[in-house]
Amino acid sequence: MAKQLKIVRLLEPELCLECRFANMADVENESGAVQKMIYCRRLDCDNWDIVGAQPAKRMTIDNFFDDIP
Repeated sequence: MAKQLKIVRLLEPELCLECRFANMADVENESGAVQKMIYCRRLDCDNWDIVGAQPAKRMTIDNFFDDIP
């Protein structure tokens, strides 16, 4: 089963700034707009508000060479 990339609201974004699971990324939403966001590799993070989650088309993680579809 493939993972689906989602845009979620962070409850306390400042906690993510020093987290070892977080990276900055350029994220493209469904309408094609690109924004700088925090990408979290920790799938069990308690800092997410997933109620209003929106799908994302793709993202590019800063300091990485591969795009994640």
